[in-house]
Amino acid sequence: MAGAIVTVAGLTRRFGARAALADVGFRVAAGELCGLVGGNGAGKTTLLRIMAGFLDADAGRVELDGVDVAAAPRRAAARRGYLVEGAPLPPELSVGAYLRLRARLRGVAVDVAAALAEVGLTGRAGDPLGALSKGQRQRVAWVEANLGAPPVLLLDEPAAGLDEEERAAVRDRLAAGRGARTVVWASHELADVEAVADRIVVLVGGRVAAAGALAELRAAAGVDATAGLRAVVAALGARA
Repeated sequence: MAGAIVTVAGLTRRFGARAALADVGFRVAAGELCGLVGGNGAGKTTLLRIMAGFLDADAGRVELDGVDVAAAPRRAAARRGYLVEGAPLPPELSVGAYLRLRARLRGVAVDVAAALAEVGLTGRAGDPLGALSKGQRQRVAWVEANLGAPPVLLLDEPAAGLDEEERAAVRDRLAAGRGARTVVWASHELADVEAVADRIVVLVGGRVAAAGALAELRAAAGVDATAGLRAVVAALGARA
């Protein structure tokens, strides 16, 4: 793929006798939104943790913006933002203090007021993180992941447990960044992925069952040309 900014090749990871990932490979072009889908235990979180540099692979490689994550972890970390499911933020810190701390650790500047305004949290910089709702904490985590404007964002279930209004806000933020940054995000919210993803990777049992645009997935699954992503994933899972 010309212009690929994310490359995953031959990625394998075992936990004891269980293969969480087996020869996983795909590429994502610069500016694309790539949805990572599959059932519980399919390997989505393990894959993202390896891509983010928080877990070693047994085999294979990940490159972000031309940097090998295993060979140059610091350089790779500077090229990605990472949002984990549940956004575990320290409840005693204020929103502003937390973002300034994370910005210092990343060696970047942050305009807290402007960043919070972009996610609908104007005036909340002084509030303790523990006083925010789950959706508001996810917005803070989104700001953190974008500190320094990294070219790649890795998001693990960014809309998990959120109400429809907050889920819509997540979809809007993803769509607004199309073309400006590359996003790989894992989600059980298949309707959200179908609505905004340019490319979709379907994991079944730690392997890539299919990857591509929705039309390509339909063809791979052998389903009707109007079938939704849920039907596609079900058909691919049944074939595994």
